[in-house]
Amino acid sequence: MRKNAVAGLSGVALSVLLAASVPSVALAGPTSGQEADASAACRSHNHSAKDSFNDGYPSKSSVPVRSEGPYKDCSIDGYIDSSTRLHYHCYTVNDAGNTWTWVRVVGQDIAGWVWDENLEGYGSAVRC
Repeated sequence: MRKNAVAGLSGVALSVLLAASVPSVALAGPTSGQEADASAACRSHNHSAKDSFNDGYPSKSSVPVRSEGPYKDCSIDGYIDSSTRLHYHCYTVNDAGNTWTWVRVVGQDIAGWVWDENLEGYGSAVRC
């Protein structure tokens, strides 16, 4: 059962880092060994803003965001800090059984897939 996210902080500055500025050891992603081949899986996936009552925050600093995916091997577009307020739009389950939420940074044009383990409240409660 998915948990609803609880908004904790408000009015916090946005921290988005370029992917190149964070060492690869800081990358977080699912540890399931059965992630799909990146070339086949890294494409646009359906999503929409279905979860209109669910906001939250990353559960730690330097959380990767991917516009294509949702798989750990897909290109990272940037990173969000734990103080970044997010709108959770909906979640999906990838071929490896990992859940990912499509998020949008509040007040910004920054959006993408984030692995639910990296989100407060385990991401969205509404399936895409």
